[in-house]
Amino acid sequence: MVECGKHLFCGGNLHEVLRDNLERARNYVDQIPESQFLHLGDGDIVEHVYSKFEVIPIEIYEDQKEMDRAETKVDVSHDFRRGILDKSKPCMVPGLRITVRIPFSGNANLWWVKPSRFSTTFPVGDVHTSSDNSSGHLNIIVEQPSDNLGNGRAIEREINETLRDIQSYLDDAKNDVDAHNIMMRSHIQQCTSNRRTRLGNYAEIVKKLDIPLRENKAAPELTPLPMKRKLIKPLPSAPTTKAEPGIRDEDYKHILNVIRHEGCSFEATPTTFLKLDEENLRNIILAHLNGHYEGEASGETFRRKGKTDILIEFDNRAAFVGDCKVWRGQKGFIEAIDQLLGYLTWRDCKAALIVFNRDMADFSSLQAKLGNSLETYPNFISPIKIDRPGEWRVKIHPKEDKSREIILHVFLFDLFVPKKGSE
Repeated sequence: MVECGKHLFCGGNLHEVLRDNLERARNYVDQIPESQFLHLGDGDIVEHVYSKFEVIPIEIYEDQKEMDRAETKVDVSHDFRRGILDKSKPCMVPGLRITVRIPFSGNANLWWVKPSRFSTTFPVGDVHTSSDNSSGHLNIIVEQPSDNLGNGRAIEREINETLRDIQSYLDDAKNDVDAHNIMMRSHIQQCTSNRRTRLGNYAEIVKKLDIPLRENKAAPELTPLPMKRKLIKPLPSAPTTKAEPGIRDEDYKHILNVIRHEGCSFEATPTTFLKLDEENLRNIILAHLNGHYEGEASGETFRRKGKTDILIEFDNRAAFVGDCKVWRGQKGFIEAIDQLLGYLTWRDCKAALIVFNRDMADFSSLQAKLGNSLETYPNFISPIKIDRPGEWRVKIHPKEDKSREIILHVFLFDLFVPKKGSE
């Protein structure tokens, strides 16, 4: 039996690679421009740096493996059972090549380094990666002479043993990576704190010197750090099944945080936004969401379709939908939920409904009405407890499919401004 490809997990030590990653994160913190660093909070810096240096462990998807077969020529010059006299040159005979293709996600560099636990033998595979090194597929290639095929059990056994060895290495690497990622957050926090302390000491020295600093006229305006987060890319499915991509819970949480931040900004200066219609309010939120997330080609993950909705789409089908509505009564609110459900075409779906109050002075009463409307919604399944005033999260199902559960998060933001002369 002949295996084709390279030995995996036999390069440098993963421990050293992860240690270097910590050092690169520290250097990155120290290289953030001082004016920008001082303008930001520690939390923003930690999240930004962590998003750049987090290591994603490799996960292979055996349930999506595929196989190719092809005729080939196999070198049997070193097969002692054949009695070949001259082993200095190849002796090629007809044979069969089996290629098992298995998709994977995660940092492809992990294929080439040794985890803290490893054996003296290394599995063989042929790795193909995406342009950003975050996914790809692994080929396990086995060749055998045609006169030695038997019933194919030997090939099957060799493939299964190789997969078992690979998974064992991946499990050990994941343990190392998970521990590293936990350490990374506290490491970045400490690096940020250390630099802030140093800058504070520098400022005290400058203050004592009592000499005015020269202003840099060419200095750019302060801008927030971009926090680019990558949504899980759907893996290619096997021919008999069709994969349905979805967004991770942590990405859903972050999307809601961005929307929450924007809504609170609207509430802080309601007169600025009161005159805007649903579409223009949506466009502001859409722009900020695309400042945090990036798509595969255009740079825009979130798209618009219609006047008020915000979507994440794969293959023209929605995996996340957000909708902006001005409160116009319970009937309009129910219609907004129905419209939202019409966009949700994937089984694993998450949604957000963003409601703005412009006309009701009694905001507490409006909150009670909205909460009651959710619980009495015909397709309501159950509430999901959250401890945030003016927000609700529920499980609901579309009318046509009661087996599907959709998570809907509802925001209610108050843009009401009393008219002059009124109490």
